[in-house]
Amino acid sequence: MTPVMSPKSWRWAGRTRAADRLFELAAEEATGALHLNGPWGGTIFLVQGRIDYVESVLTPGVEALLLRPPRTDEQSWAELVPALRRGETVETEAARSAAARLLRSQLASDIDAEILRRTASADAALAALGTAVPETARTRTRFRPDERHWCPSVRTFTVVDVLAEVDRRKAVLARMTLGIQPDRVVRRAPQLPIERVRLTATQWNVARAADGSRTAQDIAWQLGHGVFATTMVIHQLARLGVLTADQESPESPGPQMVPARHVLSFLRASAAGLHLE
Repeated sequence: MTPVMSPKSWRWAGRTRAADRLFELAAEEATGALHLNGPWGGTIFLVQGRIDYVESVLTPGVEALLLRPPRTDEQSWAELVPALRRGETVETEAARSAAARLLRSQLASDIDAEILRRTASADAALAALGTAVPETARTRTRFRPDERHWCPSVRTFTVVDVLAEVDRRKAVLARMTLGIQPDRVVRRAPQLPIERVRLTATQWNVARAADGSRTAQDIAWQLGHGVFATTMVIHQLARLGVLTADQESPESPGPQMVPARHVLSFLRASAAGLHLE
């Protein structure tokens, strides 16, 4: 059995006021929403002291991942994305209602919905608690008791689970080479280093979207995919010579390989391993 870690025993490199507040709420077994204010803001939903979901203005939420094409036509999706990214209330609420109807109609399975929910939550946790927050930022927090997220979850996570995943993702991003980062503009290479290269459907869609004006974050929103996963795909394409990043930075020392998919702890439950009641 995994031992329970206390705030004193958890040495998190990105320790912030928000993290300290999360540990306090976990100790109180609180249920509600912790709102983080400011341009890097987000909302962390807790159920009995465990993290149920995280959302951020910087990353697609589960409603966006559920409504992406082909469930929504391309034109409607193109019009919806800018409003969601700006956090416009009317459009966001409409998207959540549409996603809830989609789930009730069972056009998306419970397993698919849970996987997308975890993808969105992990992305948002990194944005709200990790790389998007400067060390000098003083994040204001406000807790609203009993506020719940609209999409019910299958499983909640401890604060330590989520912070450990934030640290793991930060380490993966730090080891990425060729200047690839979520906020770095990427473009297709003017010439391939080899005559032919075989791409997956996801790689092809990402490469098509990399027109020299978009970052990994922009491409993730455009495709309705997770930001972290999209950044990893872009890194793969850069190493193949298909894409290149603007304003390349020197390669960081240490291991150059991105960890394999099976070590992604926060999303470790596969479709076969999810137990839905």
